[in-house]
Amino acid sequence: MNKNRRFLVIGGGSMGKRRIRCLQAHGVPARDIRLIDRRADRRVESYERYGVESLDDLAAGWAWNPDVVIVSTPTKRHMRYCLEAARAKKDFFCEIALSDKLDGADELLTLVDKHELVAALGINNPWHAVMRQAKAWLGDESFGAPLTYQMSFGNYLPNWHPWERYQEFYDETQIMGVIAQELGTMYTLLGTRLSELYAQSQRSSALEIEGPDNLQILARTAAGTAVTLQLDLLQDRQVYQYRIVSASGVIEVELLPEARAWRHLNAAGQVDEMLPPIGYTFEQAYIDEFGAFLEALDSRQEWYHPLRDGVQILRCLDAVKQSGATGQRVVISA
Repeated sequence: MNKNRRFLVIGGGSMGKRRIRCLQAHGVPARDIRLIDRRADRRVESYERYGVESLDDLAAGWAWNPDVVIVSTPTKRHMRYCLEAARAKKDFFCEIALSDKLDGADELLTLVDKHELVAALGINNPWHAVMRQAKAWLGDESFGAPLTYQMSFGNYLPNWHPWERYQEFYDETQIMGVIAQELGTMYTLLGTRLSELYAQSQRSSALEIEGPDNLQILARTAAGTAVTLQLDLLQDRQVYQYRIVSASGVIEVELLPEARAWRHLNAAGQVDEMLPPIGYTFEQAYIDEFGAFLEALDSRQEWYHPLRDGVQILRCLDAVKQSGATGQRVVISA
């Protein structure tokens, strides 16, 4: 790994702190990291916990002359900072979703291509040990083409950040961000995009939020796989599960509450199960993903989840809103 890079982390919330930990897990010293955040408590915390100095002004961050920008702000600000990084010819890593709207996407794609930048959207789920096993099983010819893909996510919103009131950190872009992450995960596992979808959403609880607290999506990929995504902010016992069916078998993955991967092959009656190593935590998926990002910076290879897929996912998020408003199926452009 090139040890002469400077990393500017924009946003000192839970994800910004996690990205600092990821950098340090791969040996990047605190002196080569700077945090940008307007909140004094976060700046103090970054120094006390990680030894990382911070700034409250982005102009000062650019003056520090970073090599790589890490965007860990709320979704609404992602595109702005990605564009600033790309205009400055800086490689960047951005939390998914790329934005809450398509504005700026064409310019960003042009700049990334023109300056041959490494542009990474963080997904992390595909790097979890059990998801990597599922990906290997999907690549086995004995399993065949996926016919259906189902995902279920449920997590009671007040449990997301138990150290702060959910009314102070949550906005509707965050449930859309979960959808974006799940589409990115699906694109990685199946190697194909959505071509059409139908969505419905409701607010069924007393949660004090704008927008839905549960959402269902029925979709189809360009390869013909039928997709079902179920998300809610209601379940106190967190659930995170996948089920993929082919003509030859079934693959099931559970990330939470207990991680496991399971496969059944019809013809042979074969059953395989994989559990992560003892002591394995979800944090390791973030660390492993960031290791791949550092390798991409060295090799100058395109990120495994291309930026153009991230832009197409923004079109999917628009389609979710459109379908929810009209009750109609929406075809998604490539």
